[in-house]
Amino acid sequence: MRPETKLGKQLQTLNLSAGVTHLVQAIALLFILNAETKIPVITRFFTQTADGIQPVSETLFEFPIALIAPIFLLLSAVAHLFISSPFYIRRYEQNIEKGIDPPRWWEYAISSSLMLVVLLMLGGLIELSSIVFIFTLNFIMNLMGLMMEKHNQLTTKTSWLPFNIGVLAGIVPWIMGGLYFYVSTSNIADAIPAYAQFGFLLTFLFFNSFAINMWLQYKKVGKWKVYAYGEKSYIVLSLVSKSALGWTIVLGTLGI
Repeated sequence: MRPETKLGKQLQTLNLSAGVTHLVQAIALLFILNAETKIPVITRFFTQTADGIQPVSETLFEFPIALIAPIFLLLSAVAHLFISSPFYIRRYEQNIEKGIDPPRWWEYAISSSLMLVVLLMLGGLIELSSIVFIFTLNFIMNLMGLMMEKHNQLTTKTSWLPFNIGVLAGIVPWIMGGLYFYVSTSNIADAIPAYAQFGFLLTFLFFNSFAINMWLQYKKVGKWKVYAYGEKSYIVLSLVSKSALGWTIVLGTLGI
């Protein structure tokens, strides 16, 4: 099936272009990444020693950190290509008219959570339960974006409750990450590589721009009065943010 409207054709082309661009980058990064740069994932527990019960750490495994970059780019590629496919494009058009895009939020829930995890691991947050905690909070934050769109289908006045819950869930990982980055760099000047610090600041700005985009949509500010304008903004923001972080991590681990 093909799009029924001019807007639908524009969005199909934009999604297709974004999907192909994500895919090409994912393949390129997969070929050039440095798999030798690994970060350990540890667990902590109590054990009995001669001095009594003491906390100890144990390395569970080591992970090639750059590998996450092509993974989150590939996830976005799959999502955009699915949305622009003949199997889904009509439903996508209908959803945009209603002011909702479920596949976007499910893709963000996974891909942006991986982006955040890789950043905070570079900052020293490598304990397994903390990684799961960070991933889950960011996952919930994105699903609150879906709930914001879904819930407000049924209201005459915009309900900001899902948005506010999402902000609360989403800010906690950044506070934790910021503390880890601050403590690590305060104790040892070069404990965190410059590319990781740059990636942290850049991605923080990008993540906030998604929330601002939604706020502008529901406040109906300027061009954002039309839901599709915000949809186009999401597509561009996703492409730019994932591309920037992906290349920063891969080139950084290569020492470039």
